[in-house]
Amino acid sequence: MSKTDLCTFGNYFCMGCCLAPRKYPTKKELTEAIKANTLAFKQSDNVDAFAKRENCGETRKCGVCNNQIFTGKKVICPLHPGNNKGKDLRKRKYCEKDYLCPTQEEYNTWNGETQKKFLQFIKSKKPDWYQYSINIDNSSYLKEFRKK
Repeated sequence: MSKTDLCTFGNYFCMGCCLAPRKYPTKKELTEAIKANTLAFKQSDNVDAFAKRENCGETRKCGVCNNQIFTGKKVICPLHPGNNKGKDLRKRKYCEKDYLCPTQEEYNTWNGETQKKFLQFIKSKKPDWYQYSINIDNSSYLKEFRKK
């Protein structure tokens, strides 16, 4: 498994590295900001135009990067190489492209069996996009899993 398995896991996308460092806004604040970002994305002619806008990569009041958008029930960065045919269009003043949260760092040290158990543990939680991202980044799921 890759070193960033938890960043994009199944239907989940963690945006811990897309928030102002360790800032955890409410779901309502994030939803409103990401809806505004999504509207801006839809109003852009294409992904390149979205990447070239003047305020690209700045943060909204709640701390989320203004590149984060909704695609269905999932939150993604359309400028991320994983969503853009390998091309990285991100440009942020503090973009933590190499950031790994403590949960991912510890996950990377586990054997395959422990990793599978952790992924099953997360699935059993049935988190929404917000719960998944916040609880991965702030290590809540990791702490709970360790207690088992």
